[in-house]
Amino acid sequence: MEIVIVGAGPAGCYTAQLLKNYGFKTRIIEEHREVGKPVRCAGLVGRQVFENTLLPLSETSIINQINGALFFYRDDNFQIKREGVAYVIDREKFDKNLSQGLEIECGKKLIEIKKEGSSYILKTTLEDIYADLVIGADGPSSQVRKFINVNKNNGKDEKKDRKRERVKLYVGVQYRMKLDKELTPPSITQVHLREGIPFFIWIIPEGDNIIRLGVISKNCRKDLEQFIEDFRIKGEIIEKLSGIFLVGLTQNFYQNIALVGDAACQVKPLTGGGIYYGLKSAELLAECIRDNRLDEYDKRLKRKFGKEIKFALKARKFYEEINEKELKNIFMLFKKNAGFIEKVANFENHSVIFKEALKNPKIFIEVGKILGRNIGKILF
Repeated sequence: MEIVIVGAGPAGCYTAQLLKNYGFKTRIIEEHREVGKPVRCAGLVGRQVFENTLLPLSETSIINQINGALFFYRDDNFQIKREGVAYVIDREKFDKNLSQGLEIECGKKLIEIKKEGSSYILKTTLEDIYADLVIGADGPSSQVRKFINVNKNNGKDEKKDRKRERVKLYVGVQYRMKLDKELTPPSITQVHLREGIPFFIWIIPEGDNIIRLGVISKNCRKDLEQFIEDFRIKGEIIEKLSGIFLVGLTQNFYQNIALVGDAACQVKPLTGGGIYYGLKSAELLAECIRDNRLDEYDKRLKRKFGKEIKFALKARKFYEEINEKELKNIFMLFKKNAGFIEKVANFENHSVIFKEALKNPKIFIEVGKILGRNIGKILF
């Protein structure tokens, strides 16, 4: 069986490594000239990425350990301490580590997919490639995903497909800044909640007086520049990166074509992080191929992540619709229960906090007062 993986990011390379371990040969094509570039990721991952995978991952890409987070709203803040909860990684090195031992054909951009019987012809910028099975690991702008949408919906356009599948696109921008010597970088991650920003502004300490400062919003650069001015952050911007990602639910298998990673919207809706979900989904996909049960891929994904993603999507919708007073009240509720959050929070599964909170009558009553009728939008 000729298996072609489109995209040599973490999800694509990890899928290839798993299939290699199961005795399958894959062909990987990558549109960029080098694996790991350009970087389009904040580079903060939960420790589960290195502790909870079927194949061990190299830890040489880790450049800093994160032991908690400091949350801000206006002039108020509170801290959550979690020893080793996350790692700051060199994303380029992380990708290159995952690609070791694989044959990757860089500089081949997928242009078109044509069906040929039960197989496919992939037209690239350099050659046509035959495939019995196509795996789309080509990110949020996935050409493979577009092919699935067009064919399963009889040629209807992608914008309608996004609406039908409840998929929403977001844009993020991050600066790497070398702070002036008189400034002390934070020792833990900072999360700044602000009205009008659907996610948050983050500061991630990289080390060597370098921070990663980023935001996901409609006016990313403007919001970052305003934040830098408001907080009097002084230093040299040594790198700028930007990227897009999709949040929502989509069909990930269709007629010998499968999606994995960002191409499959395997992203945490509340933070936009996708590496862990992408790697775990790659494990499910590889197992389905090994078991000759690709038709079960979507079902296994639903069992693994379905409830968590649906909860997070409802929470995301609610968060984007709340007013200033509600945002302040939610922040104060979190601050009041910081100790509880420290005990139960899960970096990769955000619903755990809410579920555990509902078991506590006192917190449940407080949540009900703040959310009012909106609580049903999250629970049901």
